[in-house]
Amino acid sequence: MATPNMPSSAQDIINNFLSGGYASQAQANPFRVNVDPFRPPVDTPEEDKSPTDPCPEGYIYDPVIKSCVPIQDVSSDSNTSDEKDPNAIIRQMEKDPTTGFGASSILDDYITQGLGEGTFIKFDPNIGRLGAGSINPLLAIGGGLLDSLTGGANRRENLYNDALQYMMDNQYGKKVGSDLFKFYNPREYYNQVSRDMVDPKEQMESQNMTVGTAVEQMMRNEPSEGGGSPIAEDLSGGLLYTSPLTSQDSSGNRTRNDDAYRAALARNVKANPFKFRSNIGGTGRAGFLGGR
Repeated sequence: MATPNMPSSAQDIINNFLSGGYASQAQANPFRVNVDPFRPPVDTPEEDKSPTDPCPEGYIYDPVIKSCVPIQDVSSDSNTSDEKDPNAIIRQMEKDPTTGFGASSILDDYITQGLGEGTFIKFDPNIGRLGAGSINPLLAIGGGLLDSLTGGANRRENLYNDALQYMMDNQYGKKVGSDLFKFYNPREYYNQVSRDMVDPKEQMESQNMTVGTAVEQMMRNEPSEGGGSPIAEDLSGGLLYTSPLTSQDSSGNRTRNDDAYRAALARNVKANPFKFRSNIGGTGRAGFLGGR
C-alpha cells in the first residue's frame, strides 16, 4: 500500500533530493544544539616550547615537589642500587689512590723482583692492557691497538704514580734506582719515623714528643708476656706496607711480633697525632682519644 508523499520510485527520490524537497537533518531536528566540535590537543615538541626556566644554572625544576633541585640529583635514584651494593663500594675503594687500602690494591699488581729482600714494585704498561695474556693473537693485537688508541697505558701510569705518591708521602718505602720502589719492613719503617715529632707544628696542648717515645709509652701499657687469650688467627698484614702482627711457631702457637706491632703503633701515631695522649684521663696510660 502506498504511503502519502512517499516517492514511488528511485528516480523520484533522486529528483526530489535535487530539487530540495527533503529537509536537512538540522531542519528536521528542532532540538539540535549548536556546539563547537571537540578538537584534541596537539603535543608541541619540547624544542618548540620556550617557557621561562625559574631555576638557576645547574638546577632543574621538579614538578612533583615544585622546587628546583640539583641536576645530579635527578639521576641519583638510578645509582642507589650500586651505592648499596657492598661489592660495588669495595671496587670503588680499590681504585682510590688517596687511601692506604686503595693505593695498596692498585700497586699490588706491579710487584716485581728487586735487589735483595723485601717487596718491590715497578710500573709495567702491559699490566692491565686490553688483550694482555690472551692466547689468541688477534685478541692480543686488537686489544693492544684499542688500548693504545684510548690512552689506557697513560691512565694506568697516572693511577700508579698517584698511588705511589701516597706511599712516599706516608714514608712507607723508598725509590730504588729510576723505576723501582721498595717497601720498608716493620723495623725499617719504625727506624724511619721514630725520630719524627708527633706534632711538628706544636699545636697540641700536651707536651710534645717523638713518635718513638709515644710508641714506647703504649708498648708499656700492654700486658706482660703470657697474659690475655691465645691468638687463634691473625688477619693483619694484608696491605703492601703492613706485616702480620704475630708469628707462628712449629707447634702452631702464635706470639706477638714486636717489630710489626711497633710499626703499626707508629703508623697510628702518624695518622692521628691530635688523638694521641700520654696520659688518658689521668690513668697514666698512653693511648688515643676515641680509640685508634
